[in-house]
Amino acid sequence: MLADFSERVRADARVRPAMTRLVGNRWLEAEQSAEAFMSATLFLDEQPDVDPVFLERAVQLLGPAEIDALAEIMLECAMVAFPLQSAAAITEVTEMLASTVRAVATSEGQARQDQLERVYSRLSAGTLMNRF
Repeated sequence: MLADFSERVRADARVRPAMTRLVGNRWLEAEQSAEAFMSATLFLDEQPDVDPVFLERAVQLLGPAEIDALAEIMLECAMVAFPLQSAAAITEVTEMLASTVRAVATSEGQARQDQLERVYSRLSAGTLMNRF
């Protein structure tokens, strides 16, 4: 599914420029990292390995429109690749991640840095889906 997502992202004029600046020519590495993050978040079998530099660059390069477009593309890929219940679980993680990253990306100054640190801690601890 993430290979399909990657192909769709590279073909989508809304997100390709920002993602090319973010990922460069390391698409395979980005796919592998995304797969490991999704697996760790969905199955809670290990803590996600979150790169703080990549996360910081993502919130700098992606605006709300790109974040929403990426979530939309992931939803499309999940609906094609998985049964409805599994696609719903992936969509829930995607929407929570998009909402979290969007909140950081739209903040400024010290508030952005503080939120970024909290988000990094939350993601790397594997607690993205915790509602508490």
